[in-house]
Amino acid sequence: MPAISDQDMNAYLAEQSRMHMNEFNTMSALSEIFSYVGKYSEEILGPLDHDDQCGKQKLAYKLEQVITLMSLDS
Repeated sequence: MPAISDQDMNAYLAEQSRMHMNEFNTMSALSEIFSYVGKYSEEILGPLDHDDQCGKQKLAYKLEQVITLMSLDS
């Protein structure tokens, strides 16, 4: 196949972006968020444990439950 120029590639990607602008894949977004939370769980849970407002709402506990449930599906 012949090589494509940077200009043509940029034009193609811009057109694809415009065509799919109103689409949103919820499951893909949730998967990405879960990957992030899994990777940085200690950095996220630590501050949640030490914040008074987060403690009142039990956010660290709730997030740990979500992590556990999501891990069972894997």
